[in-house]
Amino acid sequence: MNIAIFADVHGRILLALKLCARWQQETGEALDLILQAGDMGIYPSMDRLDSATLRYAQREPTELGFMQDFRKRDDASPVAATFAALDCPFVFVRGNHEDQDYLDRLERAASGPTFAVDAYGRLLCLKTGEPLVVTGRDGSSLSVLGIGRIGPTSERQRVIKDTHIQPAETAKLGRVKGHTDVLLTHDAPPRGEMGIPAMRAVLDRMQPRYHFYGHIGGPLAEGTDVNGTTHFCKLADLEWHEAGKVVRAGSMAILRWQGSAASTLEIIDAPWFRAYTAHTWRHV
Repeated sequence: MNIAIFADVHGRILLALKLCARWQQETGEALDLILQAGDMGIYPSMDRLDSATLRYAQREPTELGFMQDFRKRDDASPVAATFAALDCPFVFVRGNHEDQDYLDRLERAASGPTFAVDAYGRLLCLKTGEPLVVTGRDGSSLSVLGIGRIGPTSERQRVIKDTHIQPAETAKLGRVKGHTDVLLTHDAPPRGEMGIPAMRAVLDRMQPRYHFYGHIGGPLAEGTDVNGTTHFCKLADLEWHEAGKVVRAGSMAILRWQGSAASTLEIIDAPWFRAYTAHTWRHV
């Protein structure tokens, strides 16, 4: 099975979808799953924006992509056309730049590990600590465990904000058992006073084959976790590189998965990928 992976997209959801559709066109292969590691930019209205998103949106309107393109269904829109080319789930975890109240309401009303957040019913938020199993066209299966939001610093432990992992979510992580193939998180593994302590326990106990995350910015980073088993991949944000306004390198990966012993991870850096610029991306 083929899985596309992104980290922080900050509203550029349609861009991620268009890149996935283009990958299918270029390779002649189909995607079975899209994973996204938080900071989707799920803001249904302007009055719900946090200060950082509002500030960035003043110079980069794509930060408002969710409310512009996904709040109302339009079957004649580029969004509908792109979804039609992608017959696969789009699964994400919460970041710290989302409307948490909006997501809380949807999550409370939903059974199962995921819930739809958009008018098309295609963008699926994965609940923290609830395993998801996806079966590909080739019959292979992939288990995914998500950890959304971020961890508070130790100085703020007594003040748990809605952007911080909640006590009930931490408790759920303590109860989850078995193995997972992929750990999908927004925050990075614990480092000093930063990160989510329960994430370290999950990495050590469940020994995932891959860990995908974002949040901390900067370029692509890959390596082996201190547990000695997990390959970590911190993708770059899906945004424009200031030099030339092209899509930032290291912001899209493809996992070809046939089981933990037969998988490859590719970072997309093809000429067609670099054709998606701040000025052309809606028309390429």
